[in-house]
Amino acid sequence: MPPEVEHEVPTVARRELLTLRGHVEAVYYAGPTFSAGRLRTEAGDRVPFAGRVFVREGDPVVLRGRWGRHPKYGEQFEVEGVEFNQDLDVDGLARYLAGNPALKGIGPVKARAIAEKCGREFDRIITEEPETLARSAKMPLATIKLLREEWLRTKTLNSAATWLAGFGLTHHQITTLVDRLGNSVRAILEADPYMLVREVRGLGFKRVDKIARAMGTPKGHPGRIHAGIVHCVEEALDRGDTWVEHEDLIDRANVLLVMDELDAREKIERSLDGLVEEGTLSCISSGDRFLIARPDIERMERELAAIFLESDGPNPQFHSVKDVDSLVARLAPNLNDEQRAAVKTALGHSIALISGSAGSGKTYTVAAIVQICREVGRFAMLCAPTGKAAKRLEEVVDYPASTIHRLLGFNGSTYFHDSAHPLEADVLIVDEVSMVDVPLMHRLFQAIDRKRTGVVLVGDHHQLPPVGPGNILRDLIATRTLPTTVLNTVVRQAGVLKENSIAILHGEVRRTSEPDASGRRAWCVADQFSDQGAAARFVLDLFQNVLSERLGFDLLQDVMVLTPTHKGALGTIELNIALQRLVQRKLYGVDVPPPPPGRRARLLPRDRIIQTRNNYKLGVMNGAVGVVDRIEKDGGLSVSFEDQNVYVQPGTPDLRDLELAYALTVHKVQGSEFPCVVAIVHKAHAFQHHRNLLYTAVTRARKTVIVVGDAWGVRNCAKRRQVDERRTFLPFFLSGEIGMAK
Repeated sequence: MPPEVEHEVPTVARRELLTLRGHVEAVYYAGPTFSAGRLRTEAGDRVPFAGRVFVREGDPVVLRGRWGRHPKYGEQFEVEGVEFNQDLDVDGLARYLAGNPALKGIGPVKARAIAEKCGREFDRIITEEPETLARSAKMPLATIKLLREEWLRTKTLNSAATWLAGFGLTHHQITTLVDRLGNSVRAILEADPYMLVREVRGLGFKRVDKIARAMGTPKGHPGRIHAGIVHCVEEALDRGDTWVEHEDLIDRANVLLVMDELDAREKIERSLDGLVEEGTLSCISSGDRFLIARPDIERMERELAAIFLESDGPNPQFHSVKDVDSLVARLAPNLNDEQRAAVKTALGHSIALISGSAGSGKTYTVAAIVQICREVGRFAMLCAPTGKAAKRLEEVVDYPASTIHRLLGFNGSTYFHDSAHPLEADVLIVDEVSMVDVPLMHRLFQAIDRKRTGVVLVGDHHQLPPVGPGNILRDLIATRTLPTTVLNTVVRQAGVLKENSIAILHGEVRRTSEPDASGRRAWCVADQFSDQGAAARFVLDLFQNVLSERLGFDLLQDVMVLTPTHKGALGTIELNIALQRLVQRKLYGVDVPPPPPGRRARLLPRDRIIQTRNNYKLGVMNGAVGVVDRIEKDGGLSVSFEDQNVYVQPGTPDLRDLELAYALTVHKVQGSEFPCVVAIVHKAHAFQHHRNLLYTAVTRARKTVIVVGDAWGVRNCAKRRQVDERRTFLPFFLSGEIGMAK
């Protein structure tokens, strides 16, 4: 963009919402969701603009936005919305007709002739008298009809876009709807605005409900009741449950919808019956209860249960191997009795499960299985849910490992390996199974030929369940459906960090350990902060003066702050804002202003970030941690994740899926390890505390953990025995309480 453009900045308040009319005189950049260029206003001013819109050179437009200052390009009009300007003078109409690529056969001369003939009456003439215009302009009627069709289409869509913008939808959301629903978008949404929940990613029920209520949609609208019920089921999935009990679902929907009608529950129940009848939801009977679920999730658990129940056969690759006992004794002589039993079970069954706490030697046991496979000429494949977990497994076992998605040949939209193209493995070992949810486990088993491939599932059932729906590892441990070995013995080489982590499972938080030869302590407890603000300042002081200077950790690569919650002085939101400002200033000399209240922090180059949703288009999964490489000219981000580089377009929901990752919730880091973990354990979060949460947090540390909080909060967290109780189908199917036949 040129550094200087002829324009005069209005003297009105800089951030006042303004409307500018004119035509796009020049375009410096135009992408699907971002454009920058120069507007020639009706008054003749040349105004630089940029924003999350799509425009072309010559377009007559009405831009809505505010004046702002770009650090590189100076004063410019920041566009928040755009519409096609159909109130055109002769010159504007001529430019539109000549420059519109959809209008074939109309060049500058013919465009000028039409514009001078019609003037401000163009809309009426092209709509009502196309034949007259064709004769007077001496043009084929087919060309004029094409012009009429394009004009009316643009007029209809422009009206719809203007109407949608009035409800606070972004330009990207508006164009998505218009592209998907076409000329009928307004009529369709006026009939049922709640279809927005289905059609536009990023618009949840509560946001759409505000839009619909502003449109005057009644509370008892059938679309509203349907969408509210589905929203309650989706909320349960977000919590990890795969079903909701029928009466509970009606109660939740009744609270959500607030219909203020005597027969509200009856209406909700009738609507629920309709959703089940049409197949949007499933209803499964269990005794005298009815369980409501999303059909695809229920089907996945049913199919997984069938696979697990058929797992009692021998390992297809080892049933012919002679004298497995002597093979194990010769190749892995240092295994303890539990580990040796785990190896034999894995080699002896088509699907086997190994579980155990930190320091029990799970990875050492996996290494023994791999060594035996190599000895007898069997091809093993290793995988884990995340890149960090796969990399750690590969380093410890000294054998290639990958993420589950990469193993399955995921390319951003499809998987190469499925039932028609199964994995070519003799033995498949899946680590960190505690964090594998139902959809991913189902996808994995669809790609396994169980007549050829033996499967070994490895995990730690003391850790938190997966972020996604389901609780597969704990369900399998509870039902003992698979041949299972639980490693309970902490090996001698585990070290202070592992031993103190295991102590948490018995309700004990040990005091700060002695320093090693380098002066670094593996276990530190700073529990003197009853005030949240004081605890937060201590964390910042660690980053400013201790972690790098005295302990030798890289602030960006080595250290992770873990906390149970997003909100509050010790939640991820406030901590990330403060840590971003500290790290950017300390490491790169960048002064970052705090974001306005209630607004997200702006992502900057070199920020550590996390992906918060599975993005199959980009091939980046929920929980992937990366670093912002640079911010492109169009406002998009180039990001390096664990095993790939991606470009995230501006103005799309993809950008909102990225958040700062200097501090994360404990749930988000399952399967990951960091050299140093700062674990926040404070009484302010007592309602979320339990020992499995604390255990999961401290076992993310590879060298040092620093527990920060107050004495009561730390003690109470370790004492509180609470496992996330998830409502899943798998135990019902595995126990026979619900029949396998659909």
